Amino acid sequence: MLLDDPPRRSPSPAESSSPAELGPSAELGPSVGRVGPEGRGRLRPVVMALVLALLGGVIALGARRGAVTADDRARLAATLRVQVGERSAALAGDEDRVGQLRSVVEATRDQRRRADRDHARAAADVASLGPMVGSAAVTGPGVRIKVTDRLAGGSGSADPRVSASGTPRPHQSAPTAVPEAAGPGRIQDHDLADLVNVLWISGAEAVAINGVRLTTLSAIRAAGDLVLINFIPVLAPYDVEAVGDPRRLVRRVEQSAVVDRLRHRPGSPVTSLTASAAETLTLPAAPPPVLRHARRSGS
Repeated sequence: MLLDDPPRRSPSPAESSSPAELGPSAELGPSVGRVGPEGRGRLRPVVMALVLALLGGVIALGARRGAVTADDRARLAATLRVQVGERSAALAGDEDRVGQLRSVVEATRDQRRRADRDHARAAADVASLGPMVGSAAVTGPGVRIKVTDRLAGGSGSADPRVSASGTPRPHQSAPTAVPEAAGPGRIQDHDLADLVNVLWISGAEAVAINGVRLTTLSAIRAAGDLVLINFIPVLAPYDVEAVGDPRRLVRRVEQSAVVDRLRHRPGSPVTSLTASAAETLTLPAAPPPVLRHARRSGS
């Protein structure tokens, strides 16, 4: 034995024993959990039974769900068919109402077009009749008649500062000249009305007194010491102007009994009555009338 060699240890009884001596029990460790052919033969029916049971459960669940889904689908289809029928009926009703409303709209448009045509014709008629009815100013040849009475003290034109009742208008001063009381020496309202009627009969197209246009609705009246034309006070001397054929108007005025009466009757208030032809006269338009009781024809 060399000094460098480690000392030898004597083997223990367990180590000294050989694998052959341990016997069949020495190989149990590596073979734990292994199933032999006999065990596998016994497990195969059990596994197959479990698989078949699981498969049957899945098939049964699917069939149940399929039956439920089919019922739901049938109910949903029935509900949808009912809703489709209701919506179709509502849509048909709406289409009918739309058709009716379109007919109403078309009829209304036709009425509007007819009304527009009627309005255009009426406007053209009013424009053509404007000079005759007094709603439009008139310019042309005619006759000018000047009438002066014994007590003429006014300016001869309508005084805008005096209202129809004879009282001063607001924010304006009273007229400087106040006529005296009506009497035998003053021209009356009926004298002017008779003279205007002579002009109308003689073919006058438009008549004005002191710048106040006369129309078919005009009235010549007396209010105390004033003569009112269309409720506008006018003062002497009176300028009566008429548009028309000057020669015919002058001749008919000179030959009328009204002018003869005003000139020659005893105690006549007229001190001067002259009728002369005028090459150009301009008569203003009358203010539009206020129709207080007008209503639609047929109502």
